[in-house]
Parts: sequence; C-alpha cells; structure tokens
Amino acid sequence: GLYLSDNELDGIIPEGVCALYKLEDLYLDSNALQGTLPSCLGNLSSLKRFHAFKNQIHGNVPSGLLNLPHLIELGLEENDFGGGMDGQATCRAPKKGLSIWADCAELDGGCECCEKCCSDKDKNC
Repeated sequence: GLYLSDNELDGIIPEGVCALYKLEDLYLDSNALQGTLPSCLGNLSSLKRFHAFKNQIHGNVPSGLLNLPHLIELGLEENDFGGGMDGQATCRAPKKGLSIWADCAELDGGCECCEKCCSDKDKNC
C-alpha cells in the first residue's frame, strides 16, 4: 500500500499513481490536495481501500472508482465535491459490502450508495 496520510501534501493527485496497478491501499487523507480525482483511478483493479478525506478535492467521483471489483472502503468526506458520483445507479454498496463515506449534501443528488453521510455537525465522521 501507499500510506501518505497527514503529510501536508498539496497540489493535485498525479496521474502517475495510476501506474501502480497492483496497489491495494491508497491513503491520501488529511492533506491539502486539490483538483479532481483522476479518472484513471478506476483502472487500479486491485485497489481495496482508497481514503482521500480531509482534502480540498472537487468535481465528480469517477464511476470507474465506484465500480472497482475489490474496493471495500472509499473515504471521501471533508472535501469540496460539488459534482456528483458518476455511475451512482450502478453502485454495488448493498450487494458487495462497499463502504462509502462522503459529505452527501455536497454531492448533486446526494449519495444513495453511502454508508455514512457526514456533515459539519457530525463529530463522529
């Protein structure tokens, strides 16, 4: 895995991370990352856990990321997502045990797939 949590990283998530095709865990949370999530993250077919919460990421959540076959944890809360979750209709959360945490109020249409919808008032998120 690649564990870069709480390292004061800033800038965008480089698309080069998508070349790590055997990557199972990617922890980028609690940094100052900006920009959008690279759509190529949906090509990381071995990815099980992706945490990018507590950053300044915006835009949509790529559908390829939501549909990764082995993904079990997706932590996206405390960002600036204003778009939506591409491909939300194909979300497999109830069927395969995918846990998604997000600020549902920021996402267009909410987040039907989310296990935990966070808000500024929720201290447990």
